Amino acid sequence: MRRLRMKFYDPAEGKSKTLSVDGVLETLTQAEIEPIMQSLIGVLVPTTAQVDEAEIVETTTNEVFNLIQ
Repeated sequence: MRRLRMKFYDPAEGKSKTLSVDGVLETLTQAEIEPIMQSLIGVLVPTTAQVDEAEIVETTTNEVFNLIQ
């Protein structure tokens, strides 16, 4: 699964906040992602937050067992 991980830094709190979105395209660019992150400030992250970084993460899941299907 491909996941977009967006990291914001809030200097007022001295903490980072991370939002993840599953199932994104591998070809996303900074020019496409950064405006979306800006629009999340004041909505999903505090108004004092700043865009920090974004990365696309590829994950693999190996199910060990699933007893109830």
